[in-house]
This record gives sequence, C-alpha cells and structure tokens, in this order.
Amino acid sequence: MTTLRPAAPEDQPAVRALLARAELPEDGLEDFFPDGYAVAEVDGRIIGATGIETYGDDGLLRSAVVAPEWRGRGIGRLLAEERLSWARRRGFRAVYLLTTTAEGYFPRLGFVAIGREEVPSGVQASREFSAACPSSAAAMRLLFTPQPPLPSTWKVMFS
Repeated sequence: MTTLRPAAPEDQPAVRALLARAELPEDGLEDFFPDGYAVAEVDGRIIGATGIETYGDDGLLRSAVVAPEWRGRGIGRLLAEERLSWARRRGFRAVYLLTTTAEGYFPRLGFVAIGREEVPSGVQASREFSAACPSSAAAMRLLFTPQPPLPSTWKVMFS
C-alpha cells in the first residue's frame, strides 16, 4: 500500500537519489527540506516526492519525482494534489513551476504556461529559477481563487 506523508529530515538522501535517477535538479533541495515536502512510501521505501518552496504568498512546486517502476499509477498526481492543497490551506496566492519535460502534464492540475518575466521576483531569486533549471525550461502558474470571508451577519449554530 502506498502512503503519502510529510517528509522528514531523514528522507532527504532517498529523495535526492530519486531526483538524480530522474535527472532532475537537486540543487537547493536542502533549503526547504523537509518543510513543504511530501513523500510517497511503500513498505518503508520512498518511491516519490514533491515539494513547494515558500516565497511570501507564492510557492514554487519542485522536485516532483516518482521512481520509474512506480510511474503511471497516479502517485505523482496524488503528491502534486496533496502539495497544492497544502499551499491553499496556507493561503498562497499562486504556485509556480519550471519544467523541461512535463509542460503537457501540469495543465491537468490547473497550471498555465506563462513567460518567466511574469514570475514574482522572490520566486525568480530561488536556486531553482536562478541556477538549477535551464533558461529553456517552461514557466507555469496556478492561481488560487481567494475564498471570501463569511458575512459577519451569518451565524453558525451547532449544539
């Protein structure tokens, strides 16, 4: 059975190995790990991970990886959806990402392609944007719709 859980400090070597195996950037992983990361685990073995780095009200989705033998089973989507839900609960305005291989995948989760110049400066200053990913990587954004507060005249009564 596959279990999704928040990442722990001791998960970093396994996540780093998954990223290396998938030829994804490892640079800067330690800056936000384990905060903002979730892992997928089977029988005590880390088989996937995804993280969101925090830059003010914005996030940067990165390190979305699943072991090759576990791909095609929905684990990557579950990890991404879980992290996006995590970002929504924390009140993020938007989540950004860079990709060289999955530009056709992320629109399924609501992301749209944008110009790199549209990414907030805080996210652009991240290691992922400034050094780890090539300038040819596509930038994408998912905007969260703010939830309006309940009118003060509404009363919720539970007994």
